[in-house]
Amino acid sequence: MTAATPGLRGWDRNVLWQLTQTGMRRRTSDRVLGVAWWLLDPLLLVGVYALVFGGLLEFGRHAEQNAYPLFVACALIPWRWFAMASTQGASAFQQNHTLLLSTPVHRETVLLSEWISASAQALAGVALLLGLMLVYEVPITLNLLWLPIPLAVLAALSLGVAYLLCPLGVMLPDVGNLYAALLRLVWFLSPGLYALSRVPEEWRGLYVAINPFAGILEGVRRPIHAGLPPDWEALAWSAAFAAIVLAAGRFVFLRLTPAAIRML
Repeated sequence: MTAATPGLRGWDRNVLWQLTQTGMRRRTSDRVLGVAWWLLDPLLLVGVYALVFGGLLEFGRHAEQNAYPLFVACALIPWRWFAMASTQGASAFQQNHTLLLSTPVHRETVLLSEWISASAQALAGVALLLGLMLVYEVPITLNLLWLPIPLAVLAALSLGVAYLLCPLGVMLPDVGNLYAALLRLVWFLSPGLYALSRVPEEWRGLYVAINPFAGILEGVRRPIHAGLPPDWEALAWSAAFAAIVLAAGRFVFLRLTPAAIRML
């Protein structure tokens, strides 16, 4: 296996597994509670958002937003996954620059190991959604079986963004700061703290068209919070957008990686 190996052929799965384990240990080794923070961190975040927006600002006063902490968690936890996985994947070259310059490891393996380790941490928060369903006595319906579909769309989108930003972050150091600011903006412009139904009907089609997270976040929330299937039209647009970003991101990654490695 060499650094010049194209595409995904020639992967060393043992290297991928070892790098992923290293990334996961790095996320727990400096914390007294270790893996427990994978659950505590999103729980505290949900609590803060529910207190500020549901309590003080009364975002949860609408009938469709009862059990407001669960309502927020259904969007915040998948959004947190997207943010963590895409950001960590995007910084894979900087995190592993010594390894990349000293070992003929497949460049894509390095990115994927960071993306997988961040995803494992973020996905632990999904257990909180099930716990909150029990706390608020939300009925469990067969529509929960649809949940893997919006989560798979979210995974594809986060990986595509990671592919795109990984070499660009080395070549243009300001990309990381700009992306962090963009993440905050997009979160507040997405239906995380409010329902998609709160968007005026005459603007809703445009809103869904320009914000792929509308279909994804509603696709997670509806089966859990309302016992309904996803909004398939909105989710289909999100899936198409994610597929385009994934294909374009990997294309950019393969083209720019050699130049980015030389700049490490």
